Amino acid sequence: MEITQLANGFAVEIGGVNLAETLNDAAFDAIKALWMENRVVVFRHQTLNDDGLVAFAARFGPLFVHAQSSLLSSRRKEVMELSNLEDVERPVTHELDWHTDQSYTAQPVFGTILYGLVTPDEGGETHFADLAGAYVSLPEELRTRIEDATAVYSAEPRPKVREKPLNAEERSRIPDCVHPIVRTHPYLNRKSIYLSPLHIRTIGNLPEPDSLSLLGELIEHAAQPAHLYRHRWSVGDVVIWDNTSVMHRRTSFPSHERRHLKRTGFYLPDELAIPV
Repeated sequence: MEITQLANGFAVEIGGVNLAETLNDAAFDAIKALWMENRVVVFRHQTLNDDGLVAFAARFGPLFVHAQSSLLSSRRKEVMELSNLEDVERPVTHELDWHTDQSYTAQPVFGTILYGLVTPDEGGETHFADLAGAYVSLPEELRTRIEDATAVYSAEPRPKVREKPLNAEERSRIPDCVHPIVRTHPYLNRKSIYLSPLHIRTIGNLPEPDSLSLLGELIEHAAQPAHLYRHRWSVGDVVIWDNTSVMHRRTSFPSHERRHLKRTGFYLPDELAIPV
């Protein structure tokens, strides 16, 4: 394996690996360790079918199935189709603000994997913010305000923000939940800001306007260039990230550009799945 650092203290590219082949245990364990330590891992020039993508994800943990059933692949329910190609039931066409996947559920997704099949020449990047690094560099006053705080996470805290709102049946399956806003990694004992601006409704005992004000301060700190990796997609890219320790967003892209990514993910074991 060839390791290339991509960002400031996090995000690496791993070369010399074919994910379509069954990795031996030593190679997989090395990849998993690199991923957890660096939060974001990129593989280039991959060729995977849905079964191969799901098989790779399943080695990390129990597989995730998204609540928005209209985005799921007809071939494998564990695979989401994020696409604006013709005849897509729910085309994905716009930017998506900073968030952490499934933070609005009692047992959030541990890792997410995206695989690029059709990639735009302009826009449609995925940006990652290192929330572990952002925690370390927090000003003391801001750290004190959030250290022991919890937040209410909601699938639809601001419905106009979500590009494709949940339908009534989907929404009924996802009640609001409460998590700490400083989260400890279940394996590494590393602290991160558990930040999901799309999904946080309130923080601590603060009313919603004050919560959003504090949230804005945290976003401004976490999204500084020192904490960012910007991924520009190429066909065959596979990117995996640790939702305990990073947040991400999708940038806008022109309407004439075509973009098709496949997404899958996996959970922590039940005894480690609830954020602490």
